[in-house]
Amino acid sequence: MIVIKFGGTSVGSVDALRQAIEIVGAARERKPIVVVSALSGVTNHLVEATELACLGDLPGVQKIVATLRQRHEEIAFALVQQKSDYLESFLAQLGKHIDQIADILKGIALVGDVSPRAKDKIVAIGEKLSSVLFAYTMRLRMLKGVHIDSEDVVVTDANYGEATPDVKKTREAAAKVLLPEIERDHIPVMGGFIGRSTTGATTTLGRGGSDYSAAIIGAAVGAEEIQIWTDVDGMMTCDPRVIKSARVIDEISYVEAAELAYFGAKVLHPKTIWPAVELQIPIRVLNTHNVSSPGTLITATGVAGSSGPRAIAIKKDITVVHITSNQMLGAYGFLAKIFEIFARLQTPVDLITTSEVSVSLTIDRTDRLRELVHELQPFANVNVVDEQAIIALVGRNLMSDASIGKRIFASLENIPVTMISLGSSDLNLSLVMEARLGDVALQQLHRALFELSSEEAA
Repeated sequence: MIVIKFGGTSVGSVDALRQAIEIVGAARERKPIVVVSALSGVTNHLVEATELACLGDLPGVQKIVATLRQRHEEIAFALVQQKSDYLESFLAQLGKHIDQIADILKGIALVGDVSPRAKDKIVAIGEKLSSVLFAYTMRLRMLKGVHIDSEDVVVTDANYGEATPDVKKTREAAAKVLLPEIERDHIPVMGGFIGRSTTGATTTLGRGGSDYSAAIIGAAVGAEEIQIWTDVDGMMTCDPRVIKSARVIDEISYVEAAELAYFGAKVLHPKTIWPAVELQIPIRVLNTHNVSSPGTLITATGVAGSSGPRAIAIKKDITVVHITSNQMLGAYGFLAKIFEIFARLQTPVDLITTSEVSVSLTIDRTDRLRELVHELQPFANVNVVDEQAIIALVGRNLMSDASIGKRIFASLENIPVTMISLGSSDLNLSLVMEARLGDVALQQLHRALFELSSEEAA
């Protein structure tokens, strides 16, 4: 068995859907399970409709709902091109889901507020619609697609908007729901991003969670491979929108890929890697629009014996919190006191550096920043600096070659770096700087680490 996941741009148009279905057809001997995102842009529209409903703007809500209905209908008609039982069945399913959302949004408009539970119910509709559309269209291509409601498989906690799957219960549900369909030679099609709490409520796994869903399903059924089909040729040495000369990485390890995803590489959701790690399931990142590209293979070991930088990623919208206090000098328990506050206020820390009397750390969630500062100020001076960025250089044994460090800092001689962090695993060297300088720093670093050596070799 393999799991094949398609992102929003891979199912966002008639041509893209046709291509995706051809990819599934070519893999049918490997017993695929398909996971799809919402059509590109649909989740944003659903969020916007929810916000308008909270403001009581029913005409605005109705306009968005009508647009969503029309878009899915137009794609269905274009794919089918003639009336059929399949088309009528899909339109009935579409109408049921759209009407359900319209009713929920009307209720929100009446009360002027939306609960996290109701919001999850709304934004999950995008994946439900795309997966129903994909399954019905597969049947028209003589493939035995069968729609499976993700809520019947992915069991989660009730942390709406960022739910955590229950691995054991999801594995049990997959054995009951998915494996029998595989045994019947059917191809299950599921919406990503969606689960159901143990109390029966719809939950979502966070934005970008369809990748995560694919990995969860892959682990639950013991898949031989998880394929993530997107709109780029694989994981790259840098964001190709910033660095035109960025190159595809042929093979990379789980830990390297996870670091890149967490620090801003857009190809994978940061959580995608970990469900596959325990069973060492390979993950392959591929391009729906360039099926001849071999993509990037992510495995436990990556390229054996490799060392040095593999890629660079950037994470913007970072805030640096500087905490200074003489109470740190020769004291114990001070750092524990600081991180107890961050833990209690549910604010994750990306990087941390310390000196005798100060701690500097970075965060990307500032919704509780005022509370953090308020609780830190009684025993420390606190200075907050926003509009920062983290550039992460990821690879193996990064500092084993002294020339690498020299090239890194020589390339940044005109860019002030405010924090530096090198993990004990020598896997990630992170540099903090003003966000406005981030793209320039990326360009200079990429040239120094990935281009000059190639030019010199040539």
